[in-house]
Amino acid sequence: MKEYRLKEIYGDFYENEGKPLVVLIGGSRPGLPAPLSDDLMNYLIPNYNVLLLAYFGVGEISKSLENVPIEYFKNAITIVKEEYNISDNKIAVIGQSKGGEAALLLANQLNSALTIACVASCYVWQGLPEKLQDMGKAEPKSSWSWNNEPLPYIRFHIDEEALRNAANKKFCKCYENSIERYYDEKALINMDNYTGKILLLSAENDAYWPSKKMSNILVENSKTKENISHIPLNLEGHYFLNYEESVREIINFLKANFS
Repeated sequence: MKEYRLKEIYGDFYENEGKPLVVLIGGSRPGLPAPLSDDLMNYLIPNYNVLLLAYFGVGEISKSLENVPIEYFKNAITIVKEEYNISDNKIAVIGQSKGGEAALLLANQLNSALTIACVASCYVWQGLPEKLQDMGKAEPKSSWSWNNEPLPYIRFHIDEEALRNAANKKFCKCYENSIERYYDEKALINMDNYTGKILLLSAENDAYWPSKKMSNILVENSKTKENISHIPLNLEGHYFLNYEESVREIINFLKANFS
């Protein structure tokens, strides 16, 4: 395993010469994606080149999940694909939660073959500061940027009800209220230019945000619906890189599309 610990790329890479590249992007936890299912890693490492990619909160990369450059993901993947001579049509990007949001945005900038977005958003959302207790104190920022410009986003509507729910790790209502109050059509993620295949996995009872509804919106607004599969799973949690049911769907999709 090779460790990249640079400003341009912070990740762990498992080489498997001549195989496709699978990139794993985690959610709103800083650092490398975790937790990861043993079943997932035991399948991936013998069959693919695997890059576990961090995008904030460690090393020299962004300290917070605010205005993270989409170019960072693109450049990091380019470093690996050029170093190991991997073609675009042999790249799959798998993102979970905020990482799924990033994966969908990244798809329009890559010629990758596959994008798997787990419990992802159809919108760009307000970013998360380094210290979450600063959420209501500082000026809100987008989660992502492109060409040094923040992407349009939906800001959070935080009231007493949202704070009570957050204390019980129930954030969904806050997101739903935020959409109702601060909806911005420009924040909707557009996948129309992506020619690869997309798998959306959502949770029927998502307590974090309305991933099933947002995945449905993504499909409904796409001009390339034939390239998108959406599978809602009867799960309540948010760690789709770790649960047996979601990992099974990820593996099946990779098997079906990478011979």
